[in-house]
Amino acid sequence: MEDEMSGDIKQRVYDTVVGSNHKLTPVEVEKMVAAETGADRKVIKAAIKELVFEGLLHYSFSGTSFLEISMDKPVRVSRRIVIKPPDKTYISDGNDIVIDIKSGPAFGDGGHPSTYLVLRVLDSMFSSSICIKDMVLLKALDVGTGTGILAMAAAKLGMKNVVGIDIDPIALFEAERNVRINNLTEKITICNTPLEEITSSFSLIMANIGGQTLEMLRPFLVERIEEGGVLVLSGFTTDGCMTLLNTYLRSGLILIQRDEERNWVCFVLSKPRTSL
Repeated sequence: MEDEMSGDIKQRVYDTVVGSNHKLTPVEVEKMVAAETGADRKVIKAAIKELVFEGLLHYSFSGTSFLEISMDKPVRVSRRIVIKPPDKTYISDGNDIVIDIKSGPAFGDGGHPSTYLVLRVLDSMFSSSICIKDMVLLKALDVGTGTGILAMAAAKLGMKNVVGIDIDPIALFEAERNVRINNLTEKITICNTPLEEITSSFSLIMANIGGQTLEMLRPFLVERIEEGGVLVLSGFTTDGCMTLLNTYLRSGLILIQRDEERNWVCFVLSKPRTSL
């Protein structure tokens, strides 16, 4: 019984860190879990230590120590997708989509809820015909590619050609490095071309960026999606998400899926084909 309670506390600690939309100090985690569960602070501290020892969480330091999800070991983020550091060994069962991510400052190592929401959506889309029955698996665009994780997931799941764009030089460097590590240079192009200057259309567009940026880029995103194509939006919380969604719906897109994880939201929209 005691072991079961300890396991529940560990899970609550892990979920609290993963689901937060900002970094949490160990003391903040202790207070939040204690308030939710009524557990003794010593038990919660022990749970934190175990999670750090197991490599599921780690301490980061930016003037203050924070607890964050650790991506220093292979982590399964969806039914098939596994994220791991390049220097770690992972034995796949043959059906796994394994993505090597070399950690750096750029966003998108798979540990943030908005990132794994999109990864789970992609996994689901490419394993069924529900979302992609009208989508040609030819060209995909990853807006604000960061580490390149979403672009690489799309390529490994079946997209023939993927473009990842970002305006951050560090992100561009990391994305290009990760693409090389995963041997995807023939399928993925990383560049700093602004979305407004891209003239091609795409059957799949992913944009895991802030809500305000998604609102600003809406005309360009809607225009770049092919008829029958899919637009995956994430990087925003439940606050104000319906306002954002309605602007896209008024642009003629159709909502086909909504996923939520600890206050973070992911919308999957489609551009309907025009009748002949």
